[in-house]
Amino acid sequence: MADDTNLRRDDDCGRDWYRTLVEEVNDLATVVDTDGTITYVSPAVTRILGYDPDDLVGHEGYEFVHPEDRERNADALETVLSDPSEPETVEVRFRHADGSWRWIEATIRNRLDDDVIGGVLLSSRDITERKQYELEAEELVEEYEALLHNVEDAIFLINVEDDGDT
Repeated sequence: MADDTNLRRDDDCGRDWYRTLVEEVNDLATVVDTDGTITYVSPAVTRILGYDPDDLVGHEGYEFVHPEDRERNADALETVLSDPSEPETVEVRFRHADGSWRWIEATIRNRLDDDVIGGVLLSSRDITERKQYELEAEELVEEYEALLHNVEDAIFLINVEDDGDT
């Protein structure tokens, strides 16, 4: 009898541990059904996207995806539905509760046959800052390339590091 009690207590602690883990990580866990309707979203959605989880459950996730990214998102979902053995990763813009757009990187896994999850699992993170840096870097490259292609003078690159021989 004591073994059963300890097992139940360990199981309760295990549930609490997993719940705390899901609530505190920076990644967002979402479960959708085969048509993209959100059936679960972790509490991290409040911190990352400003929504209460109940605001999203029951809605199609596509409603919140930027119109230019919806096809890419649908293609990734279709890929994991047709081949459950391989996850797909997709980058899309998702509407924040304040109306702004956040870049989200989502890894999508087909867990429809999983008795616990019973849906498609998305593990997502906000990559907005990274995307802004990438855009700034691309703009700098374009500016430098334009400068180099339009200059009529010779440009020399000189390595000014001291190699110790002087």
